Amino acid sequence: MAEDNEVADSDIRSKHSMCRSFVRFINNTDRKVDVIWINFEGQHVKYKTLPPGAFFDANTYATHPWLFIDSETQDKLVVKSEEVFRPEPWYQHLHREEFPRRAERTHVYITIPLYTLRERSLQVVRNNLSQPDDAFKLELPNSLQRELATMVKESMTPRSIATY
Repeated sequence: MAEDNEVADSDIRSKHSMCRSFVRFINNTDRKVDVIWINFEGQHVKYKTLPPGAFFDANTYATHPWLFIDSETQDKLVVKSEEVFRPEPWYQHLHREEFPRRAERTHVYITIPLYTLRERSLQVVRNNLSQPDDAFKLELPNSLQRELATMVKESMTPRSIATY
């Protein structure tokens, strides 16, 4: 399991680039979503919290990775089944004969990942526990109790995310 403020790959960070990208992040879930940019030091910077169905236009660069987190449960959300979104240059899909052309925003749909039955079940139970110790009161194997206690603790602990 990754640290609170890290993605599995700790080398994920923004790199300098001249390749602009214009995106529209669209919350395609029923959850409030934190839109997070990973800066040049690999730190998470929250740009916006999107209510369900809302969107946010961002002018970014092709080498700037983004994350999307459920603001209440801290569960990771995805774009095209990927936890980390990496924008493409604005001209990526244009044909040579189409230049010059006005830059258009790429629509980026934030969705809920396809969880296994086990993962989703643990999330539902976690959402009904108020304290980590409550997990040990359930008639479950010790390994699941420990995992649930950790999940409750993580959902209660604010992430160290800078705000834009």
